[in-house]
Amino acid sequence: MYSALLYIHVLALVYWLGGDLGTYLSSRHVLRSDLGVESRQTAFKILMECDMGPRLAMPIILGSGCHLAALRWPTLLPGETALIGWLVVAIWVGLVAAIHSSIGHRMPSLAQWDLRLRFAVVFTLLAAGTYGLSLGLPGWVLLKILIFAVLVACGIAVRFGLKPFALAYVQMINEGASEAGNAAMVTHMGVVRRYVWIIWLGLFINAALGLRVITF
Repeated sequence: MYSALLYIHVLALVYWLGGDLGTYLSSRHVLRSDLGVESRQTAFKILMECDMGPRLAMPIILGSGCHLAALRWPTLLPGETALIGWLVVAIWVGLVAAIHSSIGHRMPSLAQWDLRLRFAVVFTLLAAGTYGLSLGLPGWVLLKILIFAVLVACGIAVRFGLKPFALAYVQMINEGASEAGNAAMVTHMGVVRRYVWIIWLGLFINAALGLRVITF
C-alpha cells in the first residue's frame, strides 16, 4: 500500500511539472503578435488542455500525501487523516472535471466553489502544520505542508492574475489583434509567470524533502 501511494504521489508531481511546462510554452505562442489570431487561439486551446495536468495533480498530491503520512506516523496522526484527505480529493477533482465540461458552462458558479475550496485548503494546511508541530512530526514534513499551502495560494493568485489577461484575450478574439491588447496580454502574463516560477521552486524543494535530499 505504501509503495503504491508513493508511486501515485511521485507520478502526480511529474504530471504537475510536465503540464505546467506545456502551459508555459503554449503561453509564449499565445503572446506572439506575429501570429494570426486563429493560430493564437489554437495555442490557447493547447494551453488549457496542458493545464489540466496541474489542476488534477494538485489534489492527488494532497490526498496521497495525507495517506502516506497516516501510514508512516499512525501513532501521531488521527485515524481519519487519510479518509479526510481522499474526501477532499474527490470533491476537488469532481469540481475540476465539471468546470472543464459542459456542466461548467451551464453552472459558472462551480468556479467560485472551486476557489472557495482552494482557500479552505490553504488555511487548513496552515492549521495542520501548527497542529503537526505540537504532535512532534518531523520538521521536513511540516515544511512540505507549509510549501504546499504556498503552492495552492500561488495557484489562487494565478487565477486572479489571469482575469485581466482574459479580458485582453477575448477582446483580441472579438475585435482582432492590436498593439494595446498585445501589450496588455504580455504584461499580465508576465505577472502570472512569477507565481508559476514560485510553484516550480516549491515543487523542486518538496521533491528534495520527500527524498530526504534536504532534511530538517
